[in-house]
Amino acid sequence: MNTSPESDNPTQTFAKKVPFFSSRSILAVVGIFALLALYFYVRSDSDSLNDTKPTAQNQNKARRKELIAYLQQHPDDEFAHFQLGELIQERAPFQALENFSRVTLRHPRYFEAVNSIAEIAQGQDLPAHAKPALLTLIREYPEENRYFEDLARLLFKEGDFDRALNYANRSIELGANRAQNHLLVADILRQSGRINEMSAPLKQALYLDPESYQAHLNLAYAALYSGDLTTAERETLWCLEQQPASVIPLRYLASIYRNRGEIDDALSYLEQALLIDPQDFENLLFKADLLMFQKQGQQAYDLLKPLYSKRETDRRYISALARAAGLIGKREEALQLQRKNQQLIKADDLRPSSLQSETVEGAHTRKQ
Repeated sequence: MNTSPESDNPTQTFAKKVPFFSSRSILAVVGIFALLALYFYVRSDSDSLNDTKPTAQNQNKARRKELIAYLQQHPDDEFAHFQLGELIQERAPFQALENFSRVTLRHPRYFEAVNSIAEIAQGQDLPAHAKPALLTLIREYPEENRYFEDLARLLFKEGDFDRALNYANRSIELGANRAQNHLLVADILRQSGRINEMSAPLKQALYLDPESYQAHLNLAYAALYSGDLTTAERETLWCLEQQPASVIPLRYLASIYRNRGEIDDALSYLEQALLIDPQDFENLLFKADLLMFQKQGQQAYDLLKPLYSKRETDRRYISALARAAGLIGKREEALQLQRKNQQLIKADDLRPSSLQSETVEGAHTRKQ
């Protein structure tokens, strides 16, 4: 017999269990289920994408095989050639070039095919294919500046400086107003020997990109060889602040001080450059020249002689070594070197003429 007094509140015992089903508990459980649902949804969606990608690849592969088989039976079908070219352009550019070349004006997307030919040919360094394609595109789209720029770069690379300059300037007139466009004009002027005309495009390049190392370095060069030593020194020092271990600005400073008649200071800058790169031929030749100017023929000879095996066909080197040999009384060697230099001059006369000038490599903007 239960003698425990009855509770005044018959629902009290039930009330103590309510926390297990409180609003907070319910929200927590709902949150967990929501997260689980989101996880499985994302996973299934990802799996679906992964399944789709191989399917698309397989479809492209099957389509390529189908077109190749079809073209074996119908080699003149330019529509099939265009489709195959599109499918394989990234994987097999040379074959795609052949396919696009089979497309004629009868095809509604003929100029797209020509554009692809130009892109592939430039990427694979095939100027014989790129040039006619670009000329076709220029005739069809005379207001499209990128085709003029691409052709200018191609002609510049081939050494056709006058035509390259015309196309480069035309691309700018049509709106290609980036620093690189004006740098291209300056580079063409430089290689064609028109140093005095370089400053204008270089200043425009710096207006568009004030931090362009290549523009500053080229402006230093243009000012140096135009006689503006103040601008040359300012631009060269800016370049050295950006890249203290660069040998070309140090060589420019040596040239500036040589032109001012301060030979010891010029030699000092060359020594700094040779500490950075002891094998730099331009700086070694420059140093030898300054040493001979100071009547230090033996030092110049000792500097140049070890380079003979690698530089025996370089006229500038042979001429400098002959001078050094003459300064220290090696007359027979000097005469032999002079005869060799005459032979090299005759050999050069038989080759197409080319401008001998130092080139500021594009690597200065990409790597340094």
